[in-house]
Formats: sequence, C-alpha cells, structure tokens
Amino acid sequence: MNKLLHLATIIFSVIAIFFSFLAILYYPYMGDDFINQHSILKGTFVDYIASSYTGWSGRLFSFLVPGIFFLNTSLLLIFKILVIPCFILMSSSAFYLATEKLPWSSKEVLIDFIIFTAILWLGLPVIGITVVWLSGSIYLWMSTITLLFLSCTYRLKIHAIAETQASLSLAGAIFLFFLAFFVGVTGLQFILTATLALTVWGVQLYRSKTLKFLSRRAYCVLLGLIIGICFFLLAPGNYVRLDHASSITLLSNLKQFVLFLFGAYFQAGVGDLGRSLWIGVLLILSLNAFEITRHQIIKSSVWFGLSLATLLPFLPLIHFAAPRVTFFTIILFLIGVQSLCKERDEDLLPNFKKLFSASILLLLVAMDGFVGFAANRSLNFEVTNRLEIINQEIALGSRNIIVPNYSTIPSRLTYMLTPEHDQEYLRRMARNLEIDSITLNEDPGSPKPHSLQPLKGLKRSDL
Repeated sequence: MNKLLHLATIIFSVIAIFFSFLAILYYPYMGDDFINQHSILKGTFVDYIASSYTGWSGRLFSFLVPGIFFLNTSLLLIFKILVIPCFILMSSSAFYLATEKLPWSSKEVLIDFIIFTAILWLGLPVIGITVVWLSGSIYLWMSTITLLFLSCTYRLKIHAIAETQASLSLAGAIFLFFLAFFVGVTGLQFILTATLALTVWGVQLYRSKTLKFLSRRAYCVLLGLIIGICFFLLAPGNYVRLDHASSITLLSNLKQFVLFLFGAYFQAGVGDLGRSLWIGVLLILSLNAFEITRHQIIKSSVWFGLSLATLLPFLPLIHFAAPRVTFFTIILFLIGVQSLCKERDEDLLPNFKKLFSASILLLLVAMDGFVGFAANRSLNFEVTNRLEIINQEIALGSRNIIVPNYSTIPSRLTYMLTPEHDQEYLRRMARNLEIDSITLNEDPGSPKPHSLQPLKGLKRSDL
C-alpha cells in the first residue's frame, strides 16, 4: 500500500505543479501591471527605480522585482516559469527554520515537507494577489529572500552553538552580504523579522559563550543588512508617501488595529475564515508527536512572536493594511506550528497516514491549480479582447472608448479588480494613452462582472 501511495504522491505532485503553472502562465496583466509597465517603458529602468525611491518608498527590492519583468515579453515568461520554484524555495527555507532539516535529507522528511508546502499553498491568504499577480508577487519574492537569508544565518548559529566553526567561503559571504542588503530594502515587516531573529540568536550565542565561533565574514554579512536598512530608512519616498496617509484619532487607529490583529489569522476580509489554514495546522499537529521541552517551547515561541511582530508596523499605518500583508505573518505562524513537532517512532501506521495525507493534499493543490487555470484562461481572453477594442478604436481616431466588464468568476488563484477599481485604472490608462476616456459598458445586454463560469468556458473553442 505504501508503494502505491508513494506513486500517487509523485503523480499528484506532477499534476499539481503542472496545473498551478498553467494558472500562472495564463494569468494576464491586471491593474497596476499596466500602470507599472507604462512607467518603466516611457523612460529608462533606472529612471523608474529612481523615481520610485524618491517619490514612493525605500522598498528598492519591490521595484526591482517584479519591475524587471515588465521590460519585455521574454522576461515576463521567465517570471512565470520562476514563480513555482521560488515558492518551493520559500517553503524549503521555512521548513528548515522549523525543523533544522533539509527537505531532501530523507524520504520521511520529504513527505513532511510536501505536507507542509501543500498546507502553505492552500492556507496562505489571497495567493492570487501575492503569488500569481505580477505586481503583487513582491510578497512572494520578499518572503523568499528573507527566509533564505534567515536559513543561512540560522545554519551559522547552529554550528556556533555546537562549538564548531561554520565554513563560510568568500563567495558565500559575498552572496549573503548582497542577500542581506536586499532584505534590508524589502519593507518594515521583513526588516523587523530579520532584525529580531538575529537579535534573539545573538543573545542565545552570547549566553552560551559561543559567539567566538562565528567567523569575521559572518559579521560582514550583518553589515550588508545594516547598509540595506539605512538605504531603506533614508529614502525620500517614505516621507512623501506619509503625506497620503489618512488622519484618524489614536483611539480609532488602535481599535482598527486590534480588529485587524485578531482577523489576521482568520483571513478576515477574504471570506473563508482561514479554514484551509487551521485544518492544515490540525493536520500537522495530528500527524506528528509533540516535543515539550524548554528548548522547543522557546524556539516555537520565537516564531509565534515574530509572526505577531510582522503586524506591528501597521499600528500607525492601519489604513495601509490589507489581507495581503498577512502573507508573511502566516508563513511565520506555520513555522512555529511545525517547530512544535517531531517525528513519531518509526512504524508503518504513521508513515501510511502521512503518505495518504500528502496524496490528498496534493490532489487538492492540483484541483486548485486546475480551477485557477480555467479562470485565468478565461480572464486572459477577456483582457486580450478589451485591449484589441482599445487599439482598434484608437486607430479609428476615437477619443472616448467603451469596453466590456470582466465577466469571469475569479478563482483563488485569480486577482480581479472590482468594477469601481477597474474604472479607475481605465481612467489612468486613458491618460497614459492620451485620449479622453475609457469607460465600462453598463448597457443591459453587456457582460456583467463575475457572471461567466470559467469551467464552462473551457468547452469554447475561442478560448
């Protein structure tokens, strides 16, 4: 039976990756994508980075990526190819931080990693925005480099605690220096997490009198993070952006933050109350044994604390908070949950349970990818059709253009604008194209938002 489940796991893994990739491949430009691409192509890429840094914020990394993928269609294809490997790298780093094990270290660990990754995919909030959508994928990329950086530094900490000198080559130190710098120019959530984690680990090394086992190159890596943070904090755009902040009373701000804090772990504003996340948490805990030791409790508490800390930057900026900002929060929370567990004693029953659970979870990911593929393929058709209408009308000399609503019913892997936001972006597009207006067609016979079932659209030959 275990051999059949191993085979099913392999097959479902391939199918899940295939359909998830198709969902990403077919997802078109949406909202900010058009605006960002126009900003990049109207000048030079350097001009775009400079204007963003001086006029918006110090999050340099979030302008470099995904901004670089807007340069041409070949780079856009590379982005779509890299999304799933990037997600797997992010999950691998998170899993290592939770277990101190690499996913490929053994078959048993690999199954645990598959379960962890599938729960991460199914449980993360608004994945259509934070992973699939090009402009929104900054959350995926920033989370990946932050967790990769923490994984590498955690390895150095483990070696130091064991009183062995961790080998860090010159090439490795240079790589980590630049990685640390880019972590420093991600955003407040990621900077705060990296700073607090390194501080906790540094205190642990100091108390155990093992700081001397860190090489000088490790401190050079820390310098890269400090330089990045300074670069982020000194950005003129940070203060320009604050001018757009809404003025609300302290009491009202605190009330909204408390509500946001409690809702963050239940995907408030998304509508599913975090069912996938919490079912996944229960599954992880039920498939593993608890390790209730002082060391393990402290380790897990650090990750739960860091998870909460990622929301603190939004205490004075609650108006900027949205479900997407809980993306990194949930990842750290799942690291804490996984770090509570240890493998059960080797016997056939737990192994069977884990294989069976992995197979079912992968099947769910495959179905999620398939539904996302159907929705994104349908949306891609509608976006292409709308652009063709705009280009044809401009060629005919029209100054006021009417376009249809997007009627596709979105999937979990689909980010779609509301009709109000869609109209706002059409106004901005009209300014960029130097015409008077682009408006949505509101005639009784025109397509209505969220009215087209994408699975039915798969039968259509024109899709």
